[in-house]
Amino acid sequence: MFQLDGLPVLLMLLLGHVIGDFFLQPNSWVKDKNTRQGRSRFLYYHALVHGAIVMAILSCASTMSVLASLLIGLLFAFIHGVIDYAKIKVGRGFKWFLIDQLLHVSSLVLLWFYLFDNAFQQIITLGNELDYSAALLVTLAYVMMLKPASIIIGEILSKWSADLEVDVSDSQNKKAQSLPNAGQYLGYLERVLVLTFILNGQYTAVGFVLAAKSIFRMGDLREAHDRKFTEYVMLGSLFSVSIALFTGFVLAKLLS
Repeated sequence: MFQLDGLPVLLMLLLGHVIGDFFLQPNSWVKDKNTRQGRSRFLYYHALVHGAIVMAILSCASTMSVLASLLIGLLFAFIHGVIDYAKIKVGRGFKWFLIDQLLHVSSLVLLWFYLFDNAFQQIITLGNELDYSAALLVTLAYVMMLKPASIIIGEILSKWSADLEVDVSDSQNKKAQSLPNAGQYLGYLERVLVLTFILNGQYTAVGFVLAAKSIFRMGDLREAHDRKFTEYVMLGSLFSVSIALFTGFVLAKLLS
């Protein structure tokens, strides 16, 4: 029935979803869908694009008849449209975007399981080839780069933060000019990037991250005119980078 093995077809379906959702959907369609919701014709155009992609993949990857591919494509156009409509109704935001994407991917995976009798066996075979100890070590390292590392840095700096004297009005002005929790997420992203580059041996890329952060921090410190604040920020930045570097080098050694 299929000219290609199971996993390539699944990857083609997922690739088709990414292309359809992010490259073949103009911003004007998205705005119209969010404004007019179910009355937007672009909601149906977008669903039909996904149905056409599924139909094209099944037609090319299998000996399935055009009629059968068309029916499955129309079914997935309907499914995609329903999921998108539900997302528009419940609201916007990263949480709903993530749920929306998970539902789309799940529907494609279920189609793949339906089309291939040995799909479950292929998943088991793929899972048996994984090194679970290495996967758990890497997962632990990345999780540690998030809130645990922030807490560790906060505890290290706690004895200096108590002595840090900042004018209340100046502190309030800075807080008003800052994005909520932006510094925390910047720290997360910095440590994740450094760890990723270390594990892949891209040490020059680590230097790029540090240089980019230094340029950003120099602007803050130039405006601060406070030696204690400058030293505090520099200590926090160096501890953050040091944790990521140390974790990356230790993990790379363990995995080698």
